[in-house]
Amino acid sequence: MLGIVDFARDLLLSRGGLVEAEEHAGSLRAMLPADLAASLDSREWLSLRFGAGPGSDDETEWLDRLGRLLPADARFVNARLRHPMLVPPIDAGRVLDLGLALQNGIHRVLEDYQQTALYYFFGFHYTIESDETSLGLVTVCLNASARTLVLQPESLANAVKDSLEDDPVGRPPRDELVRLFPIALRAAQPEIRRLSLAIEHSANRRLVRDTERIDAYYKDLLTQIDKRISRRAADPAAAEKERSRAAATQLDRATKLEDLQRKYSLKIRIQPGDVLAVSLPVREISTRLIRKKVERVVKLHWNPKLGTLESPWCEACTAPAHPLFLCDDRAHFLCKACAAPCPACAKHRCRACYPRCKCGAS
Repeated sequence: MLGIVDFARDLLLSRGGLVEAEEHAGSLRAMLPADLAASLDSREWLSLRFGAGPGSDDETEWLDRLGRLLPADARFVNARLRHPMLVPPIDAGRVLDLGLALQNGIHRVLEDYQQTALYYFFGFHYTIESDETSLGLVTVCLNASARTLVLQPESLANAVKDSLEDDPVGRPPRDELVRLFPIALRAAQPEIRRLSLAIEHSANRRLVRDTERIDAYYKDLLTQIDKRISRRAADPAAAEKERSRAAATQLDRATKLEDLQRKYSLKIRIQPGDVLAVSLPVREISTRLIRKKVERVVKLHWNPKLGTLESPWCEACTAPAHPLFLCDDRAHFLCKACAAPCPACAKHRCRACYPRCKCGAS
């Protein structure tokens, strides 16, 4: 996740502000041009501090303010490295041994060489709403050349952002974006769900507290009504009136509890943001993967900026295939979940070859 401090710093710098991060985590100071300060409804000298401590600035409010500086619609930006970069030779066999995590097959290195890979950085804006609201931005990076998922997209973006320049020649590859966008969205959803857990736990605690308070309040009311019913047992009309009052009290209690459920329920909205396409040098490793009698030659990429082998995505669900499993028929890349036996009949199958099991389970 791109932190709000990093987001604010990069955005203010891009709009002509002078920005420095303070030693205190979550803080920054900036000197803003007059028009930029006016857009943000702030002074030209800006000091921000985010976090849970006293005196912290409201993240939601400042995300709204900073959002005024962004284009109304998502943009596609094509960039390139300002200066060419050479990738030093690597021990390809050791890289595969450490980074591939192949569980049910073997690999053979054919060759490795420098190559250029096309990366797409997809930004997703999310809003988590309960009785409180949290806004943020998640970045997903896909290597379209090797069909791999970068597991540290913010680290890669930070490593190359100062070396990039606009590429005026590049044009948005519409068909490729349409193909890659669902994969990026599926990769963003678990990360956003993870970020929502703290809000969910907090909302659940308050839900339990308020539910107990309402239960105690209505329990006392019903106890008093029951006592009045007992005292007026000799008067059928009065007792019936109290029983009607008890039924209305029960109905009111149920309504209050339903209102609490709605108040503390978690709602997550995701909106697509900007897309950055950039070509970066990598070390390409041509590899033969062998599973029983099935072989497959693939090209894997070692990223020099991260110093890691990029994980291919599962060809059944597009989740990171790390650890990596191969199917028996075509050596498809599978993640652990898609390589697991069918939960209905316990038979193994490749979810890429057979989305539905023979037993009928999907």
